[in-house]
Amino acid sequence: MQKKRILLFGANGQLGRSIYVELSPYFYVIPCININKKGAELFENSEISVDISNSNDVQSTFQKFSPDVVINSAAFTNVDQCETDKDTAFKVNVKGLKNLVKFSSKTTHIIQISTDYVFDGEKGDYSEFDPTYPKSYYGKTKLEAENYLRGTDYNWLILRSNVLFGNNLKSNSSFVSWVYNSLKQNKQINVVTDQISNPTWTTAFAQAIRQCIIMKTKGLFHYGSDDKKSRLDFARLIAKTFKLDETLINPILTKDLNQIAIRPFNSDLNSNKIISEIGVQTYTLDYSLKQIKRINFEN
Repeated sequence: MQKKRILLFGANGQLGRSIYVELSPYFYVIPCININKKGAELFENSEISVDISNSNDVQSTFQKFSPDVVINSAAFTNVDQCETDKDTAFKVNVKGLKNLVKFSSKTTHIIQISTDYVFDGEKGDYSEFDPTYPKSYYGKTKLEAENYLRGTDYNWLILRSNVLFGNNLKSNSSFVSWVYNSLKQNKQINVVTDQISNPTWTTAFAQAIRQCIIMKTKGLFHYGSDDKKSRLDFARLIAKTFKLDETLINPILTKDLNQIAIRPFNSDLNSNKIISEIGVQTYTLDYSLKQIKRINFEN
């Protein structure tokens, strides 16, 4: 039986790398990268460079590979830069998805990765049925992309997650690696007490995506860890797990950061629907961090 062909956009991003590693043993995964981002070395020159905001790029890629599944983990995710460079944010986050849909066939399974930032963060424990109200331009572009996809008659799947963290501790691409590297170098860090979420381990999320592909899942689903924590409590758990100096972590409020974009304060996502309907596994943050520790130091 021939393996499904999967075009993975944003393959050299933090989530993209985890998806590639998880799916490659089961499917024929074509990693599509942004050559301006780090991480391409993972693919040993087997990747292709695609600018998803360029329709000619996308069209030629689809014509070459005729994918069964398209996963869009490509995004302009710098929340503050989205406020100052709205043109690029729109091109990547909205136009990019439209291009992927435009050149997909009606039978293609389109998987769009979205975010907790589509919510205002006023209540937390958000289900798929809660109304959306993004406060940042990043959140607005991701919601517009969602709404566009939901308005099509294609085989679409939207997966929302929040505060992604992967296994790579050598970069500062996630909150976990930033906290780890800062404390490892005995640097003091300021961490907010008033932003609460249930951060997502990219390996577990990639496993959920594999399950969704196998089951040809359609619709809108949330995925996050089993427990919700403030950024401060999460940072302290990271310090505890890796036996680092917790006293280097200084509690502050979001307003102290003077960030350009408004952040949702309480935006944890309820994963009950994907657990009950698809049977995927979710994990505690303690378990996820211990797995990252094992992967980095015990293999």
